[in-house]
Amino acid sequence: MTTKKQIKNNSTAQRLSRYAVRKKTMNALGLIFRYTILICIGFLIITPIYQTFKEGITEQSMLGFSNSAWVPPATSMQSFLEAYLILDYPKGLLFSILNTLVLALLQTACAALAAYTFARLKFKGSSILFAIVIFSIIVPSQSIMLAQYISFKNFDIFGLIKLIRGEPLNLIGSTFSVYLLAATGMGVKGGLYIYILRQSYRQLPVSIEEAAYVDGAGFLKTFFHIVLPEVSASLLTVSVLSFVWNYSDRYLISLLMGNKARGLQLSLLLSDVQGRMRWAIQDLQSKMPATYVMNWESPLIQKGVLSACAFLVILPLIILYFFVQKKFIQGVERSGLGGD
Repeated sequence: MTTKKQIKNNSTAQRLSRYAVRKKTMNALGLIFRYTILICIGFLIITPIYQTFKEGITEQSMLGFSNSAWVPPATSMQSFLEAYLILDYPKGLLFSILNTLVLALLQTACAALAAYTFARLKFKGSSILFAIVIFSIIVPSQSIMLAQYISFKNFDIFGLIKLIRGEPLNLIGSTFSVYLLAATGMGVKGGLYIYILRQSYRQLPVSIEEAAYVDGAGFLKTFFHIVLPEVSASLLTVSVLSFVWNYSDRYLISLLMGNKARGLQLSLLLSDVQGRMRWAIQDLQSKMPATYVMNWESPLIQKGVLSACAFLVILPLIILYFFVQKKFIQGVERSGLGGD
């Protein structure tokens, strides 16, 4: 009897041992697969940024050497200095950050209010309105470009402006036109921000808000003092996404702000310089001392200065990510489906 029990126990232990080994093996393979994917994605993201920085910091006479794929044979800040002057970097950076900051704040405020309405207030036609929001995410912005241009070229509100002034307002070339789009949820990726925050609101227990109403808090007080602090990570995510996309946007700013922004917004400056880098360096040569030598005819040097320009443009976004990466990732994780 004892022998049979021992045999049975040994058999069970062997099965458990095989199962444990199989489970550990599968976990190890899964871990290796996940880290492989993460390393590959990280390599694809970081490599272009590093190559841009490397080309900008390489000594101009050493550009194009085949033996310097990853480490520059000699370093110099000449390309960055020329890029700094070509972009008029302090002036362009100040305008770009301030303009983008205003747009991001307006978009975040609009998205926060609209998303809470869709998440909590049920009224006739709310599903249709939310379907329009989703539709605005899908439809390419270029398809409504002409309509937007005409609307701001002859801007009017139910005919009131024409009644008072005798003609509609022309908002083309004004920063107000871009701010108005951002404040009304029609800015860059506006529908996406509403969707992200709506999902975050739906994850909150309704009982928290009901308890606030019982304690005497009104709708606005509940929203600003209870709901918004609970979704602060998602608000930060939306703010960062709005800042990044508005900072790099060229479509709306070039369409509505026109030439006024071309000499100030860094994303537009980079786009313009990219097509005329040779003449930009040549113009810069006339402003530099006679002892400063610039080979503006070399395509390699033009590429090096252009890389330095590109890195200077994206540098504020890299710094921003280093400061907000933890909260940003938390906000992305919490913007899934759920709720009571």
